[in-house]
Amino acid sequence: MTKVEKKKFTKEYRLKEIQKNLTKKARLKKGYLKVLKEEGYAVPEKPQAEKHDRASVHEKKELNKKKVKEQKEEHKLRKRSAKEKERAFREQEIERIKLAKQKQQQREDRAKRLLKKTRRGQPIMGPKINDLLDKIKNDDTYTG
Repeated sequence: MTKVEKKKFTKEYRLKEIQKNLTKKARLKKGYLKVLKEEGYAVPEKPQAEKHDRASVHEKKELNKKKVKEQKEEHKLRKRSAKEKERAFREQEIERIKLAKQKQQQREDRAKRLLKKTRRGQPIMGPKINDLLDKIKNDDTYTG
């Protein structure tokens, strides 16, 4: 005869194992308490469930309400700060894009000035010389 394989990963198997462990623990505890009683030691009594006062229950409910309210406030604060961060990020992005467009426009204008030509196609040197002079004026190494 072959043994039937136990399927350890099924829900039924786990439930049986838990039940078996619980009954074993209960049996051991019962035996221990019985031996204690026979030997004359004081057997610990079962802890009685505390009687709940209406006042204490009411206080707990109030406490829970306060906690929930605090959590909601905290959630609102976090949400508000997240929106503020997002708005600030968007503003920075818009500002960055605006600056990039402005720089690009300046580059195009400068290139247009520098590439001016006469009617016959000769380059005009005036804007190029002025540009070089501006570069020298703005450079810190020459103005000390």
